[in-house]
Parts: sequence; C-alpha cells; structure tokens
Amino acid sequence: MKRKKWQIGGWAWVVGMMLWLMPTAVFGQPTAAQLTIQPGDTWAALSYRFAADIQAANPHMNKQRQPTIGTAVSLPPNSQERNGVLLRSGEGGLLATAVRQHTSPWAIALHNDLSNPYRPLLFQPLFLPGGDNPPQDLPIGFAELELSQPIGEPGIALGWRTEVAETAVISAMLDDAPFVVVGNGRYRVGLIGTGAFYGRGEPYLTIQIDGQPLWSQPWRFNDTRNWIFQEINYTGTAAEIDQAAIDAERARLREIWSQVTPTPYWTGSFTLPITDYLTITSTYGDRRSVNGGPYNRYHEGVDFSAYGGTAVSAPAAGKVVVAEVLNVRGGAVILDHGLGIHSGYYHLSRILVEPGQLVQPGDILGEVGTTGLSTGNHLHWDFLVGITWIDAQSWLAQDMACWIRAGLGEPCPSPANNSG
Repeated sequence: MKRKKWQIGGWAWVVGMMLWLMPTAVFGQPTAAQLTIQPGDTWAALSYRFAADIQAANPHMNKQRQPTIGTAVSLPPNSQERNGVLLRSGEGGLLATAVRQHTSPWAIALHNDLSNPYRPLLFQPLFLPGGDNPPQDLPIGFAELELSQPIGEPGIALGWRTEVAETAVISAMLDDAPFVVVGNGRYRVGLIGTGAFYGRGEPYLTIQIDGQPLWSQPWRFNDTRNWIFQEINYTGTAAEIDQAAIDAERARLREIWSQVTPTPYWTGSFTLPITDYLTITSTYGDRRSVNGGPYNRYHEGVDFSAYGGTAVSAPAAGKVVVAEVLNVRGGAVILDHGLGIHSGYYHLSRILVEPGQLVQPGDILGEVGTTGLSTGNHLHWDFLVGITWIDAQSWLAQDMACWIRAGLGEPCPSPANNSG
C-alpha cells in the first residue's frame, strides 16, 4: 500500500518537473493579439496599418480571398498600429495623386517602395501615413462604410451607409441578391432583407460606383436562433383553398412588393400595429409542416391572437397599396413605407382604409378577424424589404427606421419603447 502511494506521488513529481522544464513558448506567453475585421480591412490595408504581412499570419487556401467582415485575424507579436489613408486611383499617375493630396510624389513613392513616381498607378493601393484613423481599403469614392450590424443573420433587414459625391451612381449585391440603393444628395444607404432560411456562411458584399473597379469583401453570417417547428392542419374552408390560388395571390402581391418608392414616408421609429392582444401565437420564421408534409416553409410574419373587432393601426406613415379581401390573406391591408419597405395586415374582419390613402402612425387600418386561410381570430403582421419577408420584431429591435433616416442625413425621433 505504501509502495502504491509512493508510485502515485513519484509520478506527480515527474509530471510537475516536466511542466516546469517546458519552454516558455508553451506556457507563460500571452495569447496572440487579434483584430475583428471591419469593412475595408483588406490584406493590403492591414499590411500598411501594422507594417507586417498579416495575410501570412492568417493563411487560407484561397490567397485571393479577403478577410471576412465580422471574423478575427491574428496579429504578429509586438505589432504596432499606425494611422494613414489608403488610396486607389486610375486618374493620372502618382504626380496627379500627389497634387490632389497636396504632397510630394517622391514622398508617396518612398512610403510605398515605388521606384518611379511617374508610372501609371492603375488603381494600385497607395499608403499616406498620418491622420487620426487607420487605413481602410474601401470602395473607390467612399470615405467610410458603415454596416447596420457587424455579423449578418437570417430573417432581418441589413444595410450599409456612406457619403459620396452627389453624382455617384452605386450598385451593390450580397452574393447574387441586389441591394435597394437610395440616396439623399451625398448620403447613400443600401438595404436588403435575408429570409428565414438564409442560414450561416460568408456571402460576398460587393459595391461599385459606375466607372470604378468593383469592391468586394466576404461578410460573416450566423444563425443562432432556436427556430420553432410547427405542424399546421387546415380543415373545412381553409383546406379547400388550392395551391394555384395561393400562387396566384402571391404572384400578384410580389409585383406590388417589387415597387420602390425613392423616399421614405416615415419620419420616426415604427411601433406595434396592435397593443390590445392576448398573446403572440406564431413568430416569424417558425418552420412549418402543413397537413403532415415536410418542414419546407416558414411563417412569414407575426401572429397576434386577439378578440374579433380589436383595432389594428399603422405602425408608421405609409401609403395604402392594397385594401381588399384576398383568398388566402382574407381582409388585407398593405402599406408602402417607401424605400422598398412594405408591411401587411391580414385576416381582418373590417377594412377601414382605401388604396392610395396616406396614413400616419396610429391611424386605424381595420379590425381583427379570422377571414381567409385562418384558424381563429388573429392579426397576421408581415414585413418585407424588397420581395423578402423579414422579422418585424427584429426591425423594431434594431430601430432600422431611424438607422436608415440617419444614413440619409435626416432626423428621426425615437420613442423610449417601440418594441412592445
């Protein structure tokens, strides 16, 4: 027994000595510094910013791929950051660039290891040290690029905003999906919606001013929501509506949702369209199996259970583009809020507005009912950016309405509590 105790103690002593003798490279060194990637943090910008090859410290099988917005990269030990400006220009050579920057072409050549200051630049990146900010490699013509959130998610509105020349014509994509790009003088905002099935990944954000090279950088997306799975069984009149009727109604509404009014009707934050409700029975994105089928569709809005006749009001200013009884959605009102933003209010027992009418926040649109494809009194509220359904509750939580107006250089009163 004593011998066994000695063996255990002896092994503990040996392990302790081994740990003590291990090189400090394993124990005692601080964790490598990391940097969260922002728009414009390309490999070129990072190499100028830290005077080091950051890409070599973060190897990837695709060397042409830029660092992904929202992810972290490792920095070499003892990295020292420096401020400056990163320029790309196709207008003239280094001499023309130096004149525009009020500096010497030889100084620019020295900072960028250029042997001859008179060769064409052809949009080659040039670093000019100094200033208060780190260098960023942004779309040509952009002084800054701000995202509505650093990491994308499914089922929400996403946007970017910037200031450019008033004459600039901008196009932007998220992979193959186009942004709605709107402007107010030098202020520009790009908007897009991601559906509930968008998932996680690293789609490319691409932006281009007409006549300039395309800018592109991957953007990190996560899906951390615990989606609800529901089995829906329609019976009686609800079950008799065929798929052809559903498709025809959706195709007609899709044409309406595709319209983009170039200016916003709203001037403040959105609010809930109903306050006197019993409970939320279904949330946006709930995965649904209909009459025993696969979970290949999702709930496109938010369902508020309420007594029949409960008032439904406009959450923000808008123009009524639909006010009628539809096969699937029953009594329906759809508002155009401008900038490609639409909201819908369905299964109403009464409709109290007319197409073409301009409504203000709080104006009564109709009353709760159970018309159309419905299993009980409730309000179905849906929200779209372009032709993509997004989570209306997330829109409120993000206060995207005011984020957009601020990006257009316009004021936006925000109530203390707009999420219900």
